[in-house]
Amino acid sequence: MADRNPAYYAKYPMHLLSEAEEQDILSVSGEWRLPEEYLYFLKRYVPVSVAWSTDQYMSLTIYGAKDLLPGQSGYNYNHVTDETIADWPIDYLVIASDEGDPYCMDLSRGDTVIYTARHGAGSWDFSVAYDHLNAFLQSVLLPRSDEEDGEDEELDDYAYFNVLLTGPGADKVKTLAFIRKRFSCDFAQAKAYLAQLPLPVYKGIEEGAVKVEDQLLRIGADYEKRPISWEEFIARP
Repeated sequence: MADRNPAYYAKYPMHLLSEAEEQDILSVSGEWRLPEEYLYFLKRYVPVSVAWSTDQYMSLTIYGAKDLLPGQSGYNYNHVTDETIADWPIDYLVIASDEGDPYCMDLSRGDTVIYTARHGAGSWDFSVAYDHLNAFLQSVLLPRSDEEDGEDEELDDYAYFNVLLTGPGADKVKTLAFIRKRFSCDFAQAKAYLAQLPLPVYKGIEEGAVKVEDQLLRIGADYEKRPISWEEFIARP
């Protein structure tokens, strides 16, 4: 999409399209029990924190895998005194902040409901901001409207696809290695994923689907590539 219209998409932080380092993913998954959907997002879209402004957000920072731990500073602990902050909900993980207002997930729930509260109010009064991670991300997708220079490009003009792994193919070992890399998991978890076919391994624009399809062709795995609508693309998995 950026290649098709570089002037428009220059407003977007392009390093959202690169992958996080494996060690950073291992560090955060070792520190917290993260929802699988959020862990996938960290691995594939925010290797480092991203500062972002829209009509709704003044200066939103979305924390990447590398920045997630230091991003908790000032909320659940004081990095100056190295002490835990007592009034912070123990299971709340800050995944983003806007001018100090945190956007959090409650890790005790196992889902990706997003909560927020105003900072500087004397105490934290959290409320649900978004029902799930995808809704939150959709809310921060577009730049400020006054920066669009009269251009009204529709995101649903692009082709979107799901790629599903449907069988191990001729070389099960190579297919397990693909799953391990794709989901940043160990061998036992990869075997568990392979037992849950069809397994979604990609959802996004056509260019990305072609790359995943090429990987599956090289290892001889069985797969299916399905066209989907924009609504299906942004829907919660």
